[in-house]
Amino acid sequence: MPFWSAFLHNLGAAAYVVALVVGVLAAFLGLPGNPWVLLCGFGYSALNGWKHPSLTVLLVLLPVVLLAELADGILGMLGVRRYGGSSKTMWYAALGSLAGALALSWLAGLTGLIGLVFGPAGSVLGAIIPTVGGGLLGGYLGGYWYELRQGRDPETARRAGWGALVGRLAGGLAKGGFALVITIVLLIYSF
Repeated sequence: MPFWSAFLHNLGAAAYVVALVVGVLAAFLGLPGNPWVLLCGFGYSALNGWKHPSLTVLLVLLPVVLLAELADGILGMLGVRRYGGSSKTMWYAALGSLAGALALSWLAGLTGLIGLVFGPAGSVLGAIIPTVGGGLLGGYLGGYWYELRQGRDPETARRAGWGALVGRLAGGLAKGGFALVITIVLLIYSF
C-alpha cells in the first residue's frame, strides 16, 4: 500500500471516529445523534466494501436506532403524565420545545464566538447551549401554558411543565446511552 493511500485511510478512520463521537454528544443533548451514528457506520462500511462494519451489523443496529428515537419520545410523554399533565400537554410541551430551540438558536453564533475564549470545544459548546436550553425552557413553558389555559391552578401547571423538562432530560440520557452502545458496537466491528 503506497504511503499516500495509507495516510488517506488513516485520515478517513480518524474522521469516522470523530463523527461517531459528535453523534453520541448530539444524542445526549436530545438531538438526533443515533441516526447520525448509524449513517456514519453505513458510510464507513461502504468505503470499506461493506466489510468493516458488515452490512449485517448495520441492519441489526437499525431497529436499535429506531428504538432509541422512540424511547426519547416516550420518556418525554411519561414525564408529563407522571407529573399530572394531560395528553394534549405532551404535544404542547413538544411544540414548545421546538419553538424554544428555534427562538434561541439565533444566539448560537454569539455564544459560539464567546466560547472561543475557551478554545474550539468552548466554541462548540457555546453554540449548542442556547438551542438546547431554549428547547428545555420551551418544553417547560409549553406544558405550563397549556395547563393554565385549561383552567388548572398554577401549581398543577408548574408540575406539568416540570414533567416535560424531566421527561426531555430522561429522553436525552436514554438516547445518549443508546448512541454510546451503538458507537462501541460499530467501533468493534470497524477495526
